[in-house]
Parts: sequence; structure tokens; C-alpha cells
Amino acid sequence: MSFVLPETTIGVVAHAAGDLRVEHVALTAPTAEQAVIEIAYGGVCGSDLHYWTHGAAGESILKAPMLLGHEVVGTVVTAAADGTGPAVGTSVAVHPATPGGTAPRFPSDRPNLSPCCTYLGSAAQYPHTEGAFVKYAVLPTRMLRELPEGLDLRTASVAEPASVAWHAVSRAGDVRGKKALVVGCGPIGALVVAVLRRAGAQSITAVDVHDLPLQIASTLGADRVLEATDAEAVAASDADVVVECT
Repeated sequence: MSFVLPETTIGVVAHAAGDLRVEHVALTAPTAEQAVIEIAYGGVCGSDLHYWTHGAAGESILKAPMLLGHEVVGTVVTAAADGTGPAVGTSVAVHPATPGGTAPRFPSDRPNLSPCCTYLGSAAQYPHTEGAFVKYAVLPTRMLRELPEGLDLRTASVAEPASVAWHAVSRAGDVRGKKALVVGCGPIGALVVAVLRRAGAQSITAVDVHDLPLQIASTLGADRVLEATDAEAVAASDADVVVECT
């Protein structure tokens, strides 16, 4: 029996600072290159928290109610009509960016740097780009990344922030046998610690201003943790590689 797309879906919508609602939002029928995803989990980004608590994330200011969420995973319930993308039943993560503009100021292999690049759940432009904290999301197949068989969706929900950490460490080159310093142990910093450990760093020092992030960093592979107020100890770490995650 084929999936029948409902007219509305439940979504998490930020209306203004301190005004977050779970409400029905309209669904539009998918175009030929779009698939319908039943969302299972979504990671809460710092930007989501800022839209909720402050009505803005930096210079991206809410000018209208907006669906939040861009760190989402789920299952394809309707495949794209044009035959692109994964089949029904496939578990996927979502790449939330849409490159835009034709200016030659960014490398062709780095479209994320294009001047008009947008992201799901972003108020950087108006009309805002709606997010994917919904029961069902209609998304272009170019955003979908098929997940490895056996990877549960709850774990897979960290794919988007984990890719940030993976990219950061890859930019540092070969870290095997090197001393690493990670400044800031929020979710991205904690994931950087895990990636550095997997990549073979000789030692990892993690720095933060709060105890809980430092405890998490230790669990994920930090050999030593320091409070950011201890400037002498931080300087004495004499690291070969520093990843700044504050």
C-alpha cells in the first residue's frame, strides 16, 4: 500500500523570542525531484535554541514564524518520481544546505561558500528557509544521504554535527602521533575530541569553562581537561594541533 501524504504535519515552529509552538503546518505535494521523509530524530543546534530564546541567531532575525531543525534523519516513505535518490524504506540523513548564486568568488568544489547559500531552518534570508522538525518532510533528493545498514537512526542524528568535526580535523592534516588541544567542549568540540582520538592523536587536551562538557570530553577520549581560566596550563599544553570550538 503506497503512502498517502497528509495535508498537514506536526512541526516545531518558532514564532518569536520565547514563543515556541508545536502545531500543524501545511504540506505541499512533492515535485518530481523531491521525496517524502518520515523524520525520526532531529538534533537541536545552537541556532535552534537562539531562535527560540532570542528570536534570532546572530544577524539572522525572525521576521515571521519559522519551522526549526536541520540535523534530521528518517526514512523515505515516498521516492522521487524522477527516479533519483533512495528507494522507499531507505534510512537517510539530510544535508541541509542549498547553494545559491553564480558569483565566481567561491571555489567550484566548495558551493557551501556561495553568497546565497541557504540552510533548512534559517532566518538568514526572507522569506525564511523552513526547517525539518516535522513528522513528514518534503525534500529534494540531492539533500539525502543514504545511511549504512545497521546504523540506528537515533545515533545517526548526529551525522550533521559530526561531519563538522570530521571536516575540522581533516583540515588539520595527519594528526597521528601529535598533541592536540580542543578549546570549547560543547557538542562540536566533544565530537572533535572523538574524531581526534579515532584519527590517532597522541594526546588530547580539552578546555572549557564548565565541568559537564569537560566530563563528556574525558568520556570521548580527552587525556586531560583544563578550565579555561587556567591560562598558564593551557599555554603549557604546547600543542601541535589546535581546534577552536568556542
